Amino acid sequence: MKRTPMALALLSALLIAVPAWAGVCEEWNVLQREVRDGAIDRQAAKQRIVELHQQLLATYGAQISMGGFSFPLQGYGPKSIGGVKGNGHVAAGYNFYAGNRHGGHPAHDIFIRDRNFDTLDDATGQPVAVLSVTNGVVIGTNPAWDYPSEIRGGKYIWVFNPAQQRYYYYAHLAQVNVVPGQLVKAGEPIALLGRTGKNAYPHRSPTHVHFMCLAFDGGKMTPHNTYQELLTAELHK
Repeated sequence: MKRTPMALALLSALLIAVPAWAGVCEEWNVLQREVRDGAIDRQAAKQRIVELHQQLLATYGAQISMGGFSFPLQGYGPKSIGGVKGNGHVAAGYNFYAGNRHGGHPAHDIFIRDRNFDTLDDATGQPVAVLSVTNGVVIGTNPAWDYPSEIRGGKYIWVFNPAQQRYYYYAHLAQVNVVPGQLVKAGEPIALLGRTGKNAYPHRSPTHVHFMCLAFDGGKMTPHNTYQELLTAELHK
């Protein structure tokens, strides 16, 4: 079919508007949902994770710098990290490939001031922005969640930093403001904090972001404790 100059110009503009290789990010997004839901064999999932990791490195490795490290909640700092001296991070028993049924708690729960559980900061009366802790590319999102869904993370986001070869996970969000394939910088707002997720929704749970980091580690997706990085992270008012 012969294309007119106008049609070619329109096609070119559309191609430019689409993030480069957003397809590999969407493939990762689909895979993590299959892992989450137990819809794929674990060994097959690991093999696919390794393949997609190499594609992500090839696609984004030269585009994304190491960057700094920002605290993941705007207006908050290390004092809002749950537990004592980071002991809320429990890697034992965790297996990425166990999906929604995984054990352990390889993450830090970071709490906001929200005594009435309305997801708004008690001092400002405003929603709290969730910030990307590093430079990276969005590779996974779950933008919709409704009670009584069994999905533990509720609405969540995965961001990959190729320079570190680490995967960052932000859960219990009220609103997801990014899409797979979108590049983000450290300190950039990516979501609003909420109370979504099986265990975060009930009032027994104070409002918090569940923040986890996994190192690729040859496809093992090994938990990395970010406590020391959080203590010295750049704060955003």
